[in-house]
Amino acid sequence: MLVLRCTKKRQTALKLKKTDLVDASVETSNFCSWHLNLIEIDGRPCLLVANDQTLFNFLIADVPQLDATQLIQLFKSYLHCVLAEEGFEQTFIQNLMTDFAEVRFANTNSRRVLGSLNELAFFYLCHLEDEGVHSPRLPEIIK
Repeated sequence: MLVLRCTKKRQTALKLKKTDLVDASVETSNFCSWHLNLIEIDGRPCLLVANDQTLFNFLIADVPQLDATQLIQLFKSYLHCVLAEEGFEQTFIQNLMTDFAEVRFANTNSRRVLGSLNELAFFYLCHLEDEGVHSPRLPEIIK
């Protein structure tokens, strides 16, 4: 099961209610729990994503207004691409996507990860300041 832990800002954008969320203390395997935060770069909404255990992260630039189902599909497709770009084997990626068949949303539950998200947001803002969110260097910056 995939758990997407959203900040209040992201929950509001998705129009999630308390009843849509699972308990924040739900147990997951190492790569199945992710924190999501909505940040703004050059006036454009971007989704900053980080794994709870590894802090493996990526940025989805210029995110339109999405519902929960669309966000899940966007997250999975970007994660698939980023993992492939990082050199993960396709069998590993496919097994992970199979594990992600069931998706739940939850509140954030780690100040450590939220602190890292804030630091990562600053990092991305600095690197994209001159070129903007559609910089051809974005994959390199993510690495």
